[in-house]
Amino acid sequence: MEYKSEKKICQNCKKDFTIEPEDFNFYEKIKVPPPTFCPECRNVQRMASRNVKSLYKRSCDLCKKEVVSRFSRKNKAKMYCKDCWWGDNWDALSYGKKYDFSRTFHEQFYELLFNVPHVSLLNINMTDSEYCNMESDDKRCYLTFGGHYNEDCAFSEYGFSSKEVFDSFWSFKSEQCFDCIRVENCFRTFYSNECDSCIDTYFSFDCRNCSNIIGCATLRNKSYCIFNKQYSKEEYEKIKNNINFGSHKTILNFTKESIKIWQKTPRKNSSILHSVNCTGNYIINSKNSQNIWLAEQTEDSKNMYIVAWSKESMDDTSQGNDELCYMCSSGGGLYGSIAVLYSFSKDPAKTKHSFNCLYSHTIINCSDCFGCVGLKNKKYCILNKQYSKEEYEELCSKIKNQMKKMPFISKSTRKVFSYGDFFPDEFSLFSYNETVANDFYPKLKEEAEKEGFIWREESENGYKFSDYKIPDDIKDAEDNILEKVLKCEKTGKAYKITQQELTYYRKLNIPIPRIAPLERIKLKVQSLPPFRFFYRNCMCEKTNHNHKGKCDIEFKTPYAPDRPEIVYCESCYNKEVY
Repeated sequence: MEYKSEKKICQNCKKDFTIEPEDFNFYEKIKVPPPTFCPECRNVQRMASRNVKSLYKRSCDLCKKEVVSRFSRKNKAKMYCKDCWWGDNWDALSYGKKYDFSRTFHEQFYELLFNVPHVSLLNINMTDSEYCNMESDDKRCYLTFGGHYNEDCAFSEYGFSSKEVFDSFWSFKSEQCFDCIRVENCFRTFYSNECDSCIDTYFSFDCRNCSNIIGCATLRNKSYCIFNKQYSKEEYEKIKNNINFGSHKTILNFTKESIKIWQKTPRKNSSILHSVNCTGNYIINSKNSQNIWLAEQTEDSKNMYIVAWSKESMDDTSQGNDELCYMCSSGGGLYGSIAVLYSFSKDPAKTKHSFNCLYSHTIINCSDCFGCVGLKNKKYCILNKQYSKEEYEELCSKIKNQMKKMPFISKSTRKVFSYGDFFPDEFSLFSYNETVANDFYPKLKEEAEKEGFIWREESENGYKFSDYKIPDDIKDAEDNILEKVLKCEKTGKAYKITQQELTYYRKLNIPIPRIAPLERIKLKVQSLPPFRFFYRNCMCEKTNHNHKGKCDIEFKTPYAPDRPEIVYCESCYNKEVY
C-alpha cells in the first residue's frame, strides 16, 4: 500500500505533527495503529517512567534489610533488595491472573504492576558501588547512573569505560576528567564540553586531539593555546603556573570568560560524526535515521533518544541493541517488542535476550510475553500467567483487538491509550519530579499534574546545616569538612562531602563544589540543546567559503534562533575548522 504524509493533532500538547509514509510502513510492519501523541510527548511519557537518580533508604519487603533503593518509603510499590529479587525464594508467576475481557487491559496490568515486587536498584556486577543505578561492571563508584565499566567515578551520568571522572555527563574512555559534557578519549580534561582525544585541557569546547589548552573552542591538533591564542610552550607554562585552578573564584572567572570564546566561535548546526542521512544531535556512526539524539550505531530508525546499536526501531528511549522495536525504554537487547520498560540480562555477551514482548515491565531473557512484570526466563505468559504456545497466540490476538476497541481513558485528563500507545502517565511507579523527564523536560507541579503525571512533595531530610563557610581554595579545605552539612547554593538542600571526593579534589586541585551533586548533574542535562529542531539559516558571512555575501543554506538545528551561539552549516563549519 502506498501511503501519503498525514498531519495529526497531539492528544496532550495539542500541537500538530506529521506522520510520514515511511512511518506508516513501519507501523504496518509491526501491526500497530499510527500514534495519537507527538514524538516529543511520547518521549516524555517514556522518560516519566524512569527513575534513575532519586535514591532512598528503604527496607526490603521480603528480608526486611534496609538498602539503597529507587523506591521511597512512601512509594506503594513492593520492593525487594537485589539479593532477594534475584534469588529463588519467590516466583513472579505466582502473581499471575487470568485475563478478564470485561475490564481494560491497562486496569489489569496496573494491578499486577503494584503487586509484583520490583528490584531496589537495576545494577549488575558492581563492586563497592552501593549508591549507583542503571549501571553495570563498576568498581568503587558513587552516584553514577546509566553507564558501564567505570572505576572510581562519581556524580556522573552515562559514563562508559572511564576512570576517575567526576561531575560529568557522557564520558567515554576518559580518565581524570571533571565537570565535562560529552568527552571521549580524554585525560585530565576539566570544565570542558564536546572534546575528543584531549590532554590537560581546561574550559574548552569542541576541541580534537589537543593538549595544554585553556579556554579554547573548535581547535584541532593544537597545543599551548589560551583563549584560542597560540603561545610557545614556555609562555604557556608561565601563564598557567600563575593560575590557581584550586580557587572557586578563579573557576567562576574562567568559566565566564571561556563562554565568551565559545559563543563567538562558530559551531556546526548539529553534532553528527561518521553518519549518513541522519538528523538530530550528538550522533555517531549511524545511518538512515531521523530525529535521533545522543545516538550511536543506530540504523534505519526514528525518534530515538539516548540509544546505541539499534536497528529499524522507533520511539525508544535509553535503549541499546534493539531491533524492530517500538515505544521501549530503559534497557535493551529486545527484538520485535512494543512498550517494554526495563529489559536486561546478567550476561553481557547476549546482545539480544528478549523477543516479541509486549507491554511488559522488568523482564529478563523472556520471549512472547504480554502484560508481564518481573519475569525471568519465561515465554508464552500473559499477566504473569503461563500458557501454551497455541493458547498464548490466540489470547494475545484477542487482547490486542480489545485494546483497540476498549482503550484506557484517563480519568483526570481524558487522554485515550490504545494498543500501540505507551503506558498511561498515571501508571508510572514514580512521580514526575523523581524521574529523568524532569531533567530533560522540567515542569512545575501544577503543569505535571494537569498532564496526568504523579507529583510527590519531597520530604525534609532533617539535616541541620553547619555553621561553616566553604573555603575558596581547596588547599584550605581541612578534613573536618567531612563532618559538615553544607547548603546547596541552587536549591537550598543539604549535602555532604565524602572522603572519596575530598581526596579527588585535592589530587586534581579542584575547589569544593557549592551545589549539591544531583543538582549538578541536572544542570548539565539542562545545558544541552533541547531534543527539538529549529529552522535557521547559516550565519557565515566569510567570502572564502564558496558563497557570495552571507551563506543562504537553511538547516534544522537544536540551537534556537534566540540563542547566542554562532551557528554554521556543515560546509562552512568544515571550511572554518579544517
